Amino acid sequence: MHSDPSTPWERQFEELVLGVLPRHSRHAPLDPALDLKTAGLDSMATVELLVRLEEAYGVDFPDSVLSGETFATPAALWHVLTAQRATAAPVSGEEETPCAS
Repeated sequence: MHSDPSTPWERQFEELVLGVLPRHSRHAPLDPALDLKTAGLDSMATVELLVRLEEAYGVDFPDSVLSGETFATPAALWHVLTAQRATAAPVSGEEETPCAS
């Protein structure tokens, strides 16, 4: 659920991204087209952000999406994250149930 209808993502996502960008004010809105590298997202910050996103959203980013394109802009990263969330969600009726002995 989005807390702000003017942004394409959840507030938690924005806070996590802003938390690793040393060249961007935490109080300024996050532009979907912001060049994350220019805003200070280096390799160490990318790994930190990846871990934070995986923990916060309960997803695993496969190696196939770990690219410069994924981490180029907040919009690109949100797109990949939402795709991972969709594939990580349990399918209704296919949840594991304990076996009766």
